Amino acid sequence: MPPLLRNDSDSRSSSSHSPPPPLSPKQRRQNSYTSLYFGDFQSRRKLSKDKYYTPRQFASHYLKRYFYRLRRFKWLLLLSLLASFVYYSLLLPSSTGEVSPHNERDQLLLYRIIGNDLPPRHKQGQTLSNLHFILEHEPVFPNTRKIFLLNRISDPVSESAIIDLLERYHAEYLRIPFVEEEYKQIDFRLEEFSEPDFLHSDDYRRFSKVAKLRTLDFTYHDKNLYAMNNNGGRNRAIQHGKSMPNTRWIMPFDGNCYLSQNAFNEIKAQLDRYGLDTKYFVVPMIRLLNNSVLLNNMDQRPKAHEEPQIIFRYDTTEEYNLNMRYGRRSKLELLWRLGALENRRLNRPTVAWEPMERPYSADKGNFRTIGWVFRLFSGNQQQEESKKEASSIRAFNRLLAIQSSLDGLDESIARRVFRHDRLFLYNETAMAKIRHAYWSNDSDSVRNTMSILKKRADEMLQVAMNDLALIDNDPTDGSTRQKPIIPQDLGVLAQNITTLALAHYYLGSEKYGRWAGNLVRVHFLSEYALQEEDVDEYSSARMIPDNTHLLDFLSDQGYSFPSLSLSRTAPKQSQPQQQHTTHRIILNASHLTKTDITTVLDAMRLLRRAQMLTHREYLELQASMGQVLEYLITIPTGIHLAQMTDHRGVLYDLQVTALAAFTDDVRLFLRVANRCRMRIGKQFLADGSQPYEAQSAQRVVQQQQLQDQEQELAEENGDMLMHHETLNLQYWTMLARGIQNSGIAKDIWHYTAKNQGRISHAVVAHLKKYAPTPSLMPLAHLARAAFAYSDSAPAVQDYQWMMDYPISTDRIDDDTMIYFLT
Repeated sequence: MPPLLRNDSDSRSSSSHSPPPPLSPKQRRQNSYTSLYFGDFQSRRKLSKDKYYTPRQFASHYLKRYFYRLRRFKWLLLLSLLASFVYYSLLLPSSTGEVSPHNERDQLLLYRIIGNDLPPRHKQGQTLSNLHFILEHEPVFPNTRKIFLLNRISDPVSESAIIDLLERYHAEYLRIPFVEEEYKQIDFRLEEFSEPDFLHSDDYRRFSKVAKLRTLDFTYHDKNLYAMNNNGGRNRAIQHGKSMPNTRWIMPFDGNCYLSQNAFNEIKAQLDRYGLDTKYFVVPMIRLLNNSVLLNNMDQRPKAHEEPQIIFRYDTTEEYNLNMRYGRRSKLELLWRLGALENRRLNRPTVAWEPMERPYSADKGNFRTIGWVFRLFSGNQQQEESKKEASSIRAFNRLLAIQSSLDGLDESIARRVFRHDRLFLYNETAMAKIRHAYWSNDSDSVRNTMSILKKRADEMLQVAMNDLALIDNDPTDGSTRQKPIIPQDLGVLAQNITTLALAHYYLGSEKYGRWAGNLVRVHFLSEYALQEEDVDEYSSARMIPDNTHLLDFLSDQGYSFPSLSLSRTAPKQSQPQQQHTTHRIILNASHLTKTDITTVLDAMRLLRRAQMLTHREYLELQASMGQVLEYLITIPTGIHLAQMTDHRGVLYDLQVTALAAFTDDVRLFLRVANRCRMRIGKQFLADGSQPYEAQSAQRVVQQQQLQDQEQELAEENGDMLMHHETLNLQYWTMLARGIQNSGIAKDIWHYTAKNQGRISHAVVAHLKKYAPTPSLMPLAHLARAAFAYSDSAPAVQDYQWMMDYPISTDRIDDDTMIYFLT
């Protein structure tokens, strides 16, 4: 071998890498095909030391791996096909709303519908305390979802407290909100009775106390349906439960219902046993007198026979009747339709105006009575005992609670805008415009009116100063005493006080206001009149109870300096015969049928604003008028007046409404303002005629026995008819203006009764009937103001005619002047 090869360092490496022998044409073709599929074999790594894959060996190795992966792919494809079959055949129908098999719908939804506390039916706060008891002590039930439904809680503070409690226990809840603006649009039902003004009818008077209470309850029907939402809440729970995909049983229970472990176990066992064939299950209820008995392992089947709860299957079609209000068969109606109350003849309404029950359900009889449920203590033991008397007490208190709750809700809304010191009959904006017109001296009619007012006020001022003058009849101590007060007719006294107060407001002379205050002070508060020397700011501030004047040095200190009023405290009259003079004047029964006190109440408000009456004196007036109001609504004479069908009944409503506003009794104000509309359909016909005033006028004429000549009788009857009709319409218009000025009750001016009678149209018809006279001017002036306040859409023609009616100040007399300034 050549020397170069022999001198190599590693002969083994050299000999092992000797070139391969040349390939034949067949081998080259085979290698080219193999390289096409498996790459270049020459570049592959060796399997082991000094050993390489041959092309056949390499192809065999990768083919094995290929077939292994192919078999695994087939198994994966088979599994995915099986999964697709399960999804499309079983799971997809449930997600698209189709009914799944029974073993897929197996969840129970237990709803508790939480409403408002209703004293005296419930103890105040019992909703919150019972809810806490349920959250704290009720067991957790398997496969059961508990949901609390807050059903139009009207008090935001109470609702917030309930929500905080639920969130503290991580409880699930739904909320049906109370929307105040929606509630304010709902009115009373006043026209569905068998005759107009039914609450003052003979039939109503013959009703028992409970029957009367049920009749009044009907007037609250629509308000009850919205605010209580008794069946609306139950149906919301049913609808929500049906929307859940896994729900089989829906339990819309009352908010105070409590389920013990044994009670739930029995209910669940019966549902599983009979649930395939039965859609409705009735659960009797037992009333507890003490919730703590549930903590003493008292979990045995009780004798439950109270009004039961109903369980619904997810595919039921029946729901509660939304036209059945709380306290009026709200749950009993559905129980009767299902056949669970066959012994109760609920298809016979108690009275004609109540809504009829629906006929028997198509599912009648498809129910079973199972298990029991506890009703937690309401706070009144007499109502929860298992006695017939307790059931009657519950029913009576429930009616009282409903009406009291709704009245309280209306009052709370009204008090946001109501002010007892706001003028009732007189409109403050209109009065300010008249006063500005007088100050600017740019209106002849205003100047004429003010001259009449001044003349009349001067006359009354002189009379008041003479009647209330002081005389010295006790020379031993030099003191003065007021001479005995001669009781005045209430109508005259009210007119004098009103005229002087108006003169002070419009003319600005202090003397009118001072002596108007004296008339109030003497005749209404049994105090002495204040003279000229009593109105000095500093001397009046020094009028302190201590006769030794040891505290005079404090007269210019503290909050009482400087004096807040032109007159401070006047001493009480000491003569026993003069005590309670006001009550004897006002409470004379004859005054209740002929005296309007609305103007004098507004005069007292004006005097208080002008500091002519002190705050203490005004509070005493409110207390005194509160006694008068109590007298009016409780004495037999007042109740009899309320039942009269002519102008005397309207005057009674006007007096009670004005006194309620003055004494800040908003609830009574709203009650009279709402119910007085029931009189409209009785007193007025569609053409504006007043049949009961014609009868009243004819009665008066016959009593006067003016039968000398038929012609004189006819003339007298015509004058008396005009007087009675005018008086009736004036009282109605004053009542409408008082309600309008208060801003808290439904406007009665355009209220249309079932017979199409309407106050506004009756006034226009009356003014068309008679020629303009001074006696008609106050009515025309008040009517124009009422038309201007109300929406004219219901009576466009009457509105246009009234705006064109000639009202002249030349026709104002002394008696009508105070009404013309409203």
